[in-house]
Amino acid sequence: MKLAKALWSLGSFLVNGTIIVYIFLSSKAPANLEERFAYINENWGIYNAHWKIEFLLMTMVAIGAFYFAIKSKKISWSLITIGQLVLLMIYPLMLGGYHNNPIDLAKMINQIATIIFVFGNIIFLSGLFVLYIKDNILKPWLRYTAVAFASIEVLVLLFVFADVLTWQQTMVTAPLVNVLYLINAYYGLKLKME
Repeated sequence: MKLAKALWSLGSFLVNGTIIVYIFLSSKAPANLEERFAYINENWGIYNAHWKIEFLLMTMVAIGAFYFAIKSKKISWSLITIGQLVLLMIYPLMLGGYHNNPIDLAKMINQIATIIFVFGNIIFLSGLFVLYIKDNILKPWLRYTAVAFASIEVLVLLFVFADVLTWQQTMVTAPLVNVLYLINAYYGLKLKME
């Protein structure tokens, strides 16, 4: 239990750093897709390290969630775990598909990775919504914040999945995810299971 809590909380806390780095890297990268892939390849050392670190942190979160799903037998933790497992698929795609590959292949990999990312996050955030709506551990104001932010993110990503919004338009709500990961980290420390 202690290891699962540590993995969930530490992974959730530290992944905030990788989200901030991604936002910074994205702000520096050109908007044109071909130029963006050229930029990624020119700065491959940074992207490679960033994605490997994030892969590790998200795996830590997934292991913690998996333990909680087995131990609690709650659908919320099962959704969170499945969402995390889906999300983990994007890292091998990006690490193997973006570096020194033809632009058409990189574009295809990017589309696949984006769809997996959006779908995985819909499942993960839906799990968080269910977890926090039934929660009795957090103070009400923190619980309601988590429920509100998870529901907003699920709706936004459903619009992306339905091609109503673009992936770039959703970056406005990225800080909500940061706050959710911080709440998750705190929740993991407070969590007790028989």
